[in-house]
Amino acid sequence: MFAASVVAQQHPAAPDPAMDVSPASHTEGPRPDRSTVVSAAQVAVDIRPLASLDELAESVALQNRVWGAGFSEAVPVSLLTAATYVGGLAIGAFAADGAMLGFVFGLTGIAEGRTVHWSHLLGVLDTARNLGVGRMLKEYQREELARRGIPEMRWTFDPLVAKNAHLNLNLLGARVVRFTPNMYGANATPLHHGLPTDRFVVACATAGRRRPSVATSADVTSSPVLALDTASGEDAARVRRSRSAVIRLEIPSDFQQLAADAAARAAAVHASVRAHLQWAFENGYTVEGLQRDAVSSRAFYVLHLAGAPA
Repeated sequence: MFAASVVAQQHPAAPDPAMDVSPASHTEGPRPDRSTVVSAAQVAVDIRPLASLDELAESVALQNRVWGAGFSEAVPVSLLTAATYVGGLAIGAFAADGAMLGFVFGLTGIAEGRTVHWSHLLGVLDTARNLGVGRMLKEYQREELARRGIPEMRWTFDPLVAKNAHLNLNLLGARVVRFTPNMYGANATPLHHGLPTDRFVVACATAGRRRPSVATSADVTSSPVLALDTASGEDAARVRRSRSAVIRLEIPSDFQQLAADAAARAAAVHASVRAHLQWAFENGYTVEGLQRDAVSSRAFYVLHLAGAPA
């Protein structure tokens, strides 16, 4: 899934990130003909399905504002309209004055023999940062899919964007099922900085208990680190040879800023993280969450070796 300007900040009306959402409290999600109004930082945000051609057209305009004018991957009104007739969802986030702050769009289909929802695109205006809008949209989407009896939703995100990793893995409880280098091809979209679009494919159950975060346990904080820019160095080779049950893989705390300030270094970091992830998946490691060190401002994926003690 394309995603932009998503900030994983808890807002007052959101569920506690550490709290499991049980079927009893999460079975009956919002219905398509009603809206959910959530207060975030004293700003009322109305989350609901897009209900008219004008709102669908506004979502296309929002895509161009988020990803840049002439965004070649923008989902047009015709496809948004057609998709909603066959299980697709187009959901908007609206300010009190009716202005659209963000939206999410996905399609329902068959994967591995069962019905799943593919959340293709999520965008939030830069002016709505820090309101938790991205999380609100994903929560509403999850609840509506659960109400429809669709057991799983999937999407993609850039492994180098720490804020989105925290949102998707630690808060929403998604699990990484695949790493795909250059999934959408390199493009000129400003948010991609001309780099290959490497992506994690993640899956999330629409009902039931959420995966607990493992990012703060003692075993994690003392585990060896695959640091930035060491894909071919001795330090990386030593960590890989250790076959430690838990390894941390460092990513930039703010890759977008790095790419804007130092394109060559960003490209080197991109290549290094790709090499680390390819090695990890080829050697039986899974991504369990993201650890963020508030003191050092560093961010690490927590990798666990399959079959090793938890």
